[in-house]
Amino acid sequence: MQTNEFLSAVLGGDGYICVFGANPEKKRVIQKLYSTVDAAAATAEDLTREGFDAYFGLATFINDNSRRADNAKSLKSFFLDIDCGAHKSEHEGYPGGQVDGVNALKQFCRNARLPKPTLVNSGRGVHVYWILEEAISPDEWLPVAESLKMLCTARGLKADPAVTSDIARVLRVPGTLNFKDNPPRDVVLIGDMAPPVKFDTFKELVGQIQKRSSPVASVDDDITASILGNYRNVFKTIMLKTEAGRGCAQLKYIIDQQASMQEPMWRGGLSIAKFCVDVDEAAHTISSKHPNYTPQETSHKLDQIKGPYTCETFEKLNPGSLCSECPNKNKIKSPIVLGREVQEAGDEDNVVEDTPQLIPTAGKQTYVIPKYPTPYFRGVYGGVFKRTKDRTGDPVEIPVYHNDLYVIRRLTDPELGEAIVIRLHLPKDGVREFTIPLASVLSKDEFRKHMAMNGVAVIRMEELMSYTTAWVNKLQAEVEADIARRQFGWTDDALTTFVVGSKEIHADRIEPNPPSNSTLRLFPALQSKGTLENWIKMAEFYNRPGLEMHQYVLGLSFGSPLLAFSADGAALFHMHSKDPGIGKTTAMRVGNSVWGDPMEMMCQERDTFNSKMNRMEVYKNIFMSVDELTNITPKDASDFLYQLTGGKQRNRMSVGGNVERYRGEQAKMNVTSTGNTGLISRVTMYKAMPKAESVRVLECHARAYDFGDKTETDNFNQVLSENYGVACVPFLQYFIRNKDEVRDLFFSVRERIDKAALLMQPHRFWSAQAASAIGGLLIAKQLKLINYDMAALFKWVTVQIEANKVNFSASNDDAESILTSYLAENYNNILRIKSTDDARFGDSSDVFVVPDSTPRFQLVARYEYDVKRLYLLPKPFREWCNKLQIPFHDVVTNLKEGPTRGIIKKIRLGKGTRMNLPPTDALLLDCTGFMSEDREEELAVLHAKQV
Repeated sequence: MQTNEFLSAVLGGDGYICVFGANPEKKRVIQKLYSTVDAAAATAEDLTREGFDAYFGLATFINDNSRRADNAKSLKSFFLDIDCGAHKSEHEGYPGGQVDGVNALKQFCRNARLPKPTLVNSGRGVHVYWILEEAISPDEWLPVAESLKMLCTARGLKADPAVTSDIARVLRVPGTLNFKDNPPRDVVLIGDMAPPVKFDTFKELVGQIQKRSSPVASVDDDITASILGNYRNVFKTIMLKTEAGRGCAQLKYIIDQQASMQEPMWRGGLSIAKFCVDVDEAAHTISSKHPNYTPQETSHKLDQIKGPYTCETFEKLNPGSLCSECPNKNKIKSPIVLGREVQEAGDEDNVVEDTPQLIPTAGKQTYVIPKYPTPYFRGVYGGVFKRTKDRTGDPVEIPVYHNDLYVIRRLTDPELGEAIVIRLHLPKDGVREFTIPLASVLSKDEFRKHMAMNGVAVIRMEELMSYTTAWVNKLQAEVEADIARRQFGWTDDALTTFVVGSKEIHADRIEPNPPSNSTLRLFPALQSKGTLENWIKMAEFYNRPGLEMHQYVLGLSFGSPLLAFSADGAALFHMHSKDPGIGKTTAMRVGNSVWGDPMEMMCQERDTFNSKMNRMEVYKNIFMSVDELTNITPKDASDFLYQLTGGKQRNRMSVGGNVERYRGEQAKMNVTSTGNTGLISRVTMYKAMPKAESVRVLECHARAYDFGDKTETDNFNQVLSENYGVACVPFLQYFIRNKDEVRDLFFSVRERIDKAALLMQPHRFWSAQAASAIGGLLIAKQLKLINYDMAALFKWVTVQIEANKVNFSASNDDAESILTSYLAENYNNILRIKSTDDARFGDSSDVFVVPDSTPRFQLVARYEYDVKRLYLLPKPFREWCNKLQIPFHDVVTNLKEGPTRGIIKKIRLGKGTRMNLPPTDALLLDCTGFMSEDREEELAVLHAKQV
């Protein structure tokens, strides 16, 4: 309750509340903005439970996009951060502990006549709040906060000056834990909360000064401005150099003689102090010993100063040896240059919000920019700098690159070797991530080419190469290399993350996925666009009886990740019909829209066979669609079914050397295709018995459907083209969070389908496909993505499976059917003749019989139709079986063991004719059981059709 009460008091009642969590051990930060105190307090509690340090923003914000000062709406307190403990120096805080800090605060309040504040034990230090009666705007708040900061300096209170006037500051949430110590320390109120104060009263007590900021030189180009924005002037640095004999003797003179210093010289000293970040302390150092000193008069004088005095001006005001003997004479134009240094970013500054270029629809994301490898560091406003020393030993900062640029991951690529992922923050384009091989980092020309291709324009590459190499060495010492994502889909067997193009989807967040060589060109196809709300409305178009086929295709898309539970590879669903306007292709576009661009994701008829197989390998667990397989060759159709359901590309040799090409993990996915004819009918033109192929595809003869009003269908297609790639994220995050339940769902649905359709082991592809589609839609319905009649769809699926079972049985031909096909195809190559056997003659070899027909080409068989005996030459029959991939030996065995009672017998096939042929082995078959006159007529008809 302490947390809710405190946040309600210290924050304005309107606007968004920021909660910030940091876990240095996990190298993770979380920042979220909420519209209510209760939600913010609950999140702080959750973060603490998960081991995060929890902070809250002292301002409320206009919207939930960012915690930037320009988004601040109001503030309702003035605050200080007093650092305490042995880890702090006398200059920084109170090394004696919190008691010393609180006592110093009490003395400060008494001397400045400030009201009693509310105190929070931050675990190490003390956070101080003067809570106001009502919230005020940032413009009202800032001048008073600046005055409070200056008052602390003048009165000697060691409060962190970076906190006091920072609109976007976060401080620890009471009721949480400080994990910087082990065991963690409680963050709690010290005593009761103090009564709120009126803003006008507080303003009168501390005064009000105009906000002063360190100037940035006026420049014409953005790059120079970006670099200079990181520079600051530090008065303390100037005086340290002065004490070492390398600074400004005029400033030393002003400080030493301040009690009697004339106004022009005092003003000159203030002109340097004003443009330094430690202006309050510097102005106090220069002025406090003068008998007429007051903070207000000093502040008034500072406001009148327009710029820092030059060396020439100081020499005119106080001529003599102080300037003539200066070691910096003619080297600098003003003493302020001696204090210039790059302000290094602190932990707070390294938390930035930006839009990932590869996931623009994800909105602004929070990034924690890591500490750069020594001697490089990040400026407070970004950019890369290198810290070194000049000849005198003074520190010097060299700009390396003006934007944030750093290495985030090491990758091991099976083809490229080791590579690195670089993150680049661009001011207008957002955050870009790209991968380059490590070999290119060490080659100046290759490195320049890779960097330029990704938007990094630097003329002198040597320092940037050294900086990148330092990152590589740092990461090699700290972390293992990841495996480059050469495929989309599940990243591990535990199903913890799923990659969709540029997105790596986790249970509670989305992280960027850098491209690899194999995935780069498919990133545009897997982008997202539009809103989930509009996508749901589009999918509702299929929620009508008669469109079960279309619903099933969408189910296959959602269900594709569920096939990870299957032992087999991909599963194919083929829709065929000669009629146009049925919506087969549109159904696949809707399926594609779950994951990305409906058209870009689709494989087209003109795409090569190998490109389709490569797409399968890269998609891995993502739904795939192939339009128009009508013209696929019979052999390619067979190969397509085998490779697809096997989930692996054909093995090939690598282009770059005498090694096998890298192949990814087995693809387990749902694939949908269309055509004017069935795939199995195409395969039968290549082989007579496509039993194995027929169970690897579930075919559906698409029926015409009256879609009604054209305006409605036009609107449907328009919405589809503008809203896609948004449904996969909530679906996958639910899957990851509930993977055990999803697994149980998949197997229970599969069991129901097997029972309803009487499926056996050979039908496993149909079983897994249907279970994934039904299971995927059940999850989608639970998430309110669709609202289809699942009972009707289940019934439709079982009907389709039953129809495919009939086709499978038809392809399982017996030996006599195969023999019939062979005889029909070779009808004109058979010697049809009466038997030459005659009981009146002992040897009928020389009896001449006029044949009914003689072979026109190659003789393949002799058929004695009066006694129904067939003599089959084995060689041409074997060649015909092999051509159609029919198991010859199995067929012959069946002919021997079946009604035909086949035996091998030596015979002259031309006996009784003028064909002078030697005796040869032939397969003698008794055809009395199946070669009737009707069957002979059927053979003739079949032959005529083939011709």
